[in-house]
Amino acid sequence: MIRSIKVRLEPNNKHFQSIISEESKRQIIEKEGRLPDAVIACVGGGSNAIGAFAHYIDEPSVRLIGVEPERVATLTKGVPAVIHGFKCLVLLDEEGNPQPTYSIAAGLDYPGIGPEHSFLKTSGRAEYYTVTNEEVLEAFQTLSKTEGIIPALESAHAVAYAMKLAPTLNSDQMIIVNLSGRGDKDVEQVFHMLRS
Repeated sequence: MIRSIKVRLEPNNKHFQSIISEESKRQIIEKEGRLPDAVIACVGGGSNAIGAFAHYIDEPSVRLIGVEPERVATLTKGVPAVIHGFKCLVLLDEEGNPQPTYSIAAGLDYPGIGPEHSFLKTSGRAEYYTVTNEEVLEAFQTLSKTEGIIPALESAHAVAYAMKLAPTLNSDQMIIVNLSGRGDKDVEQVFHMLRS
């Protein structure tokens, strides 16, 4: 006798996080009448960035820009490998093992990346860049002082790259910067880093 097996499929992080890009797309079209020129998000494991990119992936006029810590540049320096059960770009040591990593933002301290980011990188659909710890700390302070928004150190990576990109754009170009977390958890850490 053959019994049927019911399989329950769980939505992935992109499904849940994609509300970010769905809302940002709706709001920018409503307010500005068009799509942004770029969407920028920090990338660690990749769920917040893929959510920020999701509704723009099929919009070729929108640049998708992921920002990594300089010392954990998985998409910039990684190679195809299997980590934690899936194939993606991975930072490997000389022996082919996942490389030890460190970032001032704990949420970006991962030697691999989600498979969809690996595809977006290798297909050329998305761009990935790195920023230094110094640029992140400057961005953290700048956003806090000018807008009264304390970004998480993870999000400050995206802000740091936006601060580099914005001066190169025309005054009518628009970018969306995804702030994926609050920085009150990081204030004490930033205080000590700035004092040392």
